[in-house]
Amino acid sequence: MKIHNIFKRDKTSYKNHYGHVLVVAGSYNMPGAGILCANSAICSGAGLVTFAFPKSAYNAVVRNIKPEIMLLPLDDNNGKISIKAKKSILNFIEDIRVNSVVIGCGVGQNNSIKNIIKNIIKKYEIPVIIDADGLNVFKGQQKNGVIKEFKNAKAKIIVTPHPKEFERISGIKYIQSFPLRKKNAKLFAKNNATICVLKGHKTIVSDGNRVYVNKTGNPGMATAGSGDVLSGIISAFVCNKNDDLMLKVATAVYIHGLAGDIAAKKKTQVSLIASDIIDNISSAVRRIK
Repeated sequence: MKIHNIFKRDKTSYKNHYGHVLVVAGSYNMPGAGILCANSAICSGAGLVTFAFPKSAYNAVVRNIKPEIMLLPLDDNNGKISIKAKKSILNFIEDIRVNSVVIGCGVGQNNSIKNIIKNIIKKYEIPVIIDADGLNVFKGQQKNGVIKEFKNAKAKIIVTPHPKEFERISGIKYIQSFPLRKKNAKLFAKNNATICVLKGHKTIVSDGNRVYVNKTGNPGMATAGSGDVLSGIISAFVCNKNDDLMLKVATAVYIHGLAGDIAAKKKTQVSLIASDIIDNISSAVRRIK
């Protein structure tokens, strides 16, 4: 598959052809993570995006979410998504026929999220991007490098850890050495039947067989929310009907870095913030096309 096919649009197509992303994210204290994720998904080509979040964050969400995005307020417990929200989320995935799910951005660490993730990845054969606290809840769960819920999942799992998160879910001490980073990302992906996006300088993407090394991006992107934007871009790209999931994830990583590079030229690396990356996704796509 050529990268250009990810962006191809038929003249007779309509929004459902480009997928429906469900973003399960945010909390009362961290509503911005989910907002950035959902906003980046709709700006990256998804036909539809629904943002599911704890209802206590409603006022912050409606002030900052793009108007094209649909909202699914959820039952919450002390500002975080409650276990009572599980039924609403699972019913939505089934009834709407969601094409990809992002879960974890800004949700905080709690057993409810862990339970919800386990149910989603066990039941649905769709791409599921697990990020941030969605990964942290699996800390210490690996045995011999394997998280059994990932290994046995029906979903096509994409994990997007930064170095510390990678240590927590893999049990492997993160070492800056580039050859070791490649080796460890590939090993984790292979052991757990996932695609691993190990973020950092020259982000590494591996499905356990192939390895892509990203060369876009800059230090200005080391800022709050940058990873949430990446998860949103990935979620939109994997909704595309073409088959090569690995290439779509790697392309999303490339576009994320390129949008950050374009933004840094306008704003400088020092002043770059995550929403600037979203604002330049279209410019990055234009360069690819």
